[in-house]
Amino acid sequence: MTFLILICTLPERANKLKRLTLELDKQKTKYPGTVDYKLHDAGRMVPTGRKRNQLIEQSQSDYFAFIDDDDMVSKDYIEQIMIATESGPDVITFCGWMTTNGTNRENFTIKLGSRYEKKDGHYYRFPNHLCAFKREKVSHIKFPDQWLQEDYMWAKNIHDRKILKTEVHIEADLYWYDCWPKTTFFQRHAR
Repeated sequence: MTFLILICTLPERANKLKRLTLELDKQKTKYPGTVDYKLHDAGRMVPTGRKRNQLIEQSQSDYFAFIDDDDMVSKDYIEQIMIATESGPDVITFCGWMTTNGTNRENFTIKLGSRYEKKDGHYYRFPNHLCAFKREKVSHIKFPDQWLQEDYMWAKNIHDRKILKTEVHIEADLYWYDCWPKTTFFQRHAR
């Protein structure tokens, strides 16, 4: 199986992107020719949704996932995803955590069948753009051509259509989202 990591980036995030790509470069050496990443760095003039659609359109891999340029993945992120692809699921989900301005860790679980909710101090989410998707299942679903909440709207569209039937859930923290604005990603997307 092939796996492509899609990254929308901005020039002002170059240092954080470098931190991420250094980690991905270390991990992907174990999978020559089967794992890679692709950047979209068109700047702020192109809506994020359009960038995401263009990245998917340019990909030919069996699986793809988005990683935001200012986030980080675990040291075994690629290995865990590649092991999960072996059974050919529609989506690969996992756990992770988020911080706000580098503090106040809050854990999340992304899993097929979950609702978008916070329960007992833990965030639960149905599969979103951070998950590894089987390309053939979702490549026809387009992100809205907008800058904000395009990721939630895309995930909700897939969820509401009930496209995803099979899943491998990795019960490990594979992803760290560090939020810097006034409101967090999960607060903005609490439904």
